[in-house]
Amino acid sequence: MPAAWLADDTPFRDPADLLLVHDHYITRLLHAQGVPLAALGVGGSTVEPREAWRALCTHWRAFAGTASRIWLTDALADVFGIEETLSTANADATYDAIADQLSRPDFRPRALFERFGIEVLATTDDPLDDLRHHQRLAADPTFSGRVLPTFRPDVYVDPQAPRFAQNVARLVESVEAPLTFAGYLDAIRSQRERFIAQGAVSADHGVIDPYTTTLEGVDAQALFDAAVAGELNEAQAREFRGHMLWQMAAMSVDDGLVMTIHPGVRRNHHTETFQRFGPDTGHDIPLRTEYTDNLRPLLQSFGTARDFHLVLFTIDETVFSRELAPLAGFYPSVYVGAPWWFLDAPDAMARFRGAVSETAGFYRTSGFIDDTRAFLSIPARHDVARRSDASYLAKIVVEGRLPESEAAEVMRDIVGAIPRKVFKL
Repeated sequence: MPAAWLADDTPFRDPADLLLVHDHYITRLLHAQGVPLAALGVGGSTVEPREAWRALCTHWRAFAGTASRIWLTDALADVFGIEETLSTANADATYDAIADQLSRPDFRPRALFERFGIEVLATTDDPLDDLRHHQRLAADPTFSGRVLPTFRPDVYVDPQAPRFAQNVARLVESVEAPLTFAGYLDAIRSQRERFIAQGAVSADHGVIDPYTTTLEGVDAQALFDAAVAGELNEAQAREFRGHMLWQMAAMSVDDGLVMTIHPGVRRNHHTETFQRFGPDTGHDIPLRTEYTDNLRPLLQSFGTARDFHLVLFTIDETVFSRELAPLAGFYPSVYVGAPWWFLDAPDAMARFRGAVSETAGFYRTSGFIDDTRAFLSIPARHDVARRSDASYLAKIVVEGRLPESEAAEVMRDIVGAIPRKVFKL
C-alpha cells in the first residue's frame, strides 16, 4: 500500500481498481481462464471498470479452493456486507453496492486503516524516494498509525537490472560521492541512514538466489567498473550480486536495520506480457532455492553478530525443514520468514508449521506478517494465519506435545510479541 494513499486519504477510485486490477493473485488466474490482461485494466490498460468487474464475477468459480477466494470473500462480507456468491447475474448489483460505499468517508484509506486495527504498516521504497508522504504522516497529529518505509535496493545492487548504470550514477550523485566502489557503498549507507531517520526498521532484498561471497577490495572495484560499463558476464554478475548481499548484511550489522531476503522468483516469466504490461502482472514463477551453502559466507561473517536479524523467506517449501529450520535453530541472527506469496494459504501454512516447528520451534520464526498489495485483504490474511496456527497448536496439545496453557501463550506471541521482536518494533 503506497504511503500516499494514507497521506492524501483520497477516496478509492472504483471497485475494480481497488479489488481487482492491482491484485496479481486474481488477474493471473483470470488470464489463465482466457481473459486478456488488457480487459482487466492491468498495466494501465484502458478499460471500463464495470466490465473488468463483470469478468471477475463471470469467472468466479475458477477461484474455488484458492486463497484468493477466501480473502476476497472475506473482504466483500466484512467490509462491504456482501455475502452472496459473485456471479454474472449479480455483477452489476455488487459493483454498484461497493461503489456506493467507496464514496463515503468511512471507506477512505485512513478510516479503513483504523477499522482494521493496523498498528504498523511498512511500505517498500526505492532508496532515492524522497519519503515525503511518510514525513507528512509522521507529522500529522490526526493520524495515529505507524507507516514505515522499507529500504529496497535491488535495482542498485543487481548489475543485470534495467538501467543499472544510470541508477548507480543517480545514487552516487545524490550524496556527491565519487563513482568508485567505495563511493557507491558510502552512498548506499547514506540513504539507509536517511530511511532510519524516517523510522525504517528493515531493508528488503529480492534476489534470484541467496548467493553470498566476499571479495578483496581490488576485485570488488574491478567488478563494479565492469558492471557500470555493462560488461559483466553471467558468472561475474552473480559474483557482484553475491558480494553486495554480503555488504548489505555488513551494513545491517552496523546500522541495525533488519535484513529480509525474498529469493527464488523468476520475475517476468513471459517476456511479451512484461513488455506490454510491465512487472508484477502475474507471471512471476517460483524457483528451486538453496540456502545452506549460498548463505554460508554471510553467516560465517555475521551469523553470530550481536543484534543482527536476518529473516529468510522462501516459496520453495522443500527447504523449510531441510535448510531454513536448521539454520534458524543454530544461528541467533536467523529467523524463518512467514509463508510468503504462493504459500500464504491454509494448507501451505499448515505444512510450514509442521516442517519448521519440530526443529526451530515457534520463536525462531518471524510470526505472521502479510505481504500484499490488496489492502482490503489484510484482515482476512491475518485471520487465515491465526486460524492455521491455532489449528496446529491444538493438534500438538491433543497429542500431548504441549500443555494447553503454554499453547495459548505461544498463540498470543505469534500474533504480537514475536513479530515485534524480530522486526525491532
